[in-house]
Amino acid sequence: MRVLQLIDSLDAGGAERMAVNFYNALSNVENITSFLVVTRKEGILKKELKISSNYLFLERKRVIDIKAIYALMKFVRAKKITHIHAHGSSYFLASLLKIAIPRLVLIWHDHYGNSEFLNERRYSVLKLCSSQFDGIIAVNKKLADWNSKKLNCTNCIQINNFVQLAENAVENVKLEGNQKVKLICVANFRPQKNHLFLLNVFAKLSDKDLSLHLFGKHFNDEYGNRILERVEKTANVFYYGPKSINREILNQASIGILVSKSEGLPLVLLEYAEAELAVICTDVGECRAVVEDAGIIINSGNEDELLEAINSYAEDSTKLNSDALKFHELVKRKFGAEEIIKQSIEFYKRCS
Repeated sequence: MRVLQLIDSLDAGGAERMAVNFYNALSNVENITSFLVVTRKEGILKKELKISSNYLFLERKRVIDIKAIYALMKFVRAKKITHIHAHGSSYFLASLLKIAIPRLVLIWHDHYGNSEFLNERRYSVLKLCSSQFDGIIAVNKKLADWNSKKLNCTNCIQINNFVQLAENAVENVKLEGNQKVKLICVANFRPQKNHLFLLNVFAKLSDKDLSLHLFGKHFNDEYGNRILERVEKTANVFYYGPKSINREILNQASIGILVSKSEGLPLVLLEYAEAELAVICTDVGECRAVVEDAGIIINSGNEDELLEAINSYAEDSTKLNSDALKFHELVKRKFGAEEIIKQSIEFYKRCS
C-alpha cells in the first residue's frame, strides 16, 4: 500500500498537524510507503517531517491550477500511489485527481472545527466532490453523522485524532515571566477559539501568581488585532506567534487551556495530555469525551466557571498534578498512535 497524505498548507493548524502525524506514523509501518503532498503553502510543520524524500510541494496558486494538477498527477503515477488521504479543504484537488486517475482510492478526512454550528456549514462544492470519495474519516460522531446524511458517500467512520509530540524544539522558545503557575493556550486567532473571553477572565486574576502564554497564528485581521490590543493591556500575558509546538515548550507550563465556542476533536488537548499538563476546556465538540473526569470542563462563555477552574488549579498543586497525570494516562490509553493507525489502515483496506 502506497499512501499519500494531501493537505493545503503546513501551517500550525489541527488538520495540518494530523496530515504530518499520519505521514510520519505510516512511514514506520511495514508494507506501507508514506508520502506527503502540500498544495498551496509550506509552513513551520515542514520541520517535523521525518522523511523528506517522499515529500512534494505543488505551489498551487489558484483553484484550477493546471501546472499544479499536472505535477500532482505525474508524482502519483511515478510513485505508484494507491491511496489518497485528503485532509480538510484539499478534497477539491483530490477529487480532480480521482477523476483523472480512477484507480486511486480516495479517503477524505473531515477536521471541521465548527461542529457546534453544522447548520451554517456551506457544503455545495463538497457535496459535489464527495461523489468521488471512497470513504470519509470524521474526527467526531457528530461530523460522521452529518457526512453520512449530507454527502454523496455513506462509507463514513469516526477515527480519533492522535499526537506525536516532538521531544526537542525546532526553535528554542522560553516562556516569559517568573510567575509560579503558567497557563498556555495553543489556538490560532479565529473567533471560534474565543481568545477575548479568555483575556477578559484572566484580567480579573491580576492579583494571582499567574501568567498566560498564547501561541497561534494571527491572520492580520480585525479580530486578531483586537486580541493583540488586549494582550498589550493585560498584565502577565505573552504572545509568541505561530510555533511548532513540542514537549519542550509545553513542559514549561502547568495548565493547558482551550475555551473554544466550537470544536471537532481538538488535537491540542491531546498535546496538553502528552506533556502532562492539567487541562481546562469548554464543553464543546468532543472535548468532554477526551477529558472525561481528568480535567475541568466549563460551559462555553461562562466567566464564573472559568475563574473558578483557574483558581482551583492555581491554589491546589496536589489536584493540579494529580489531574495532569490522570489526563496523561487517559489520553495515552484512548488516543495512542498505534491503535489509531491500525484503525486507519483497516479503513484504507475496506475502501479499496
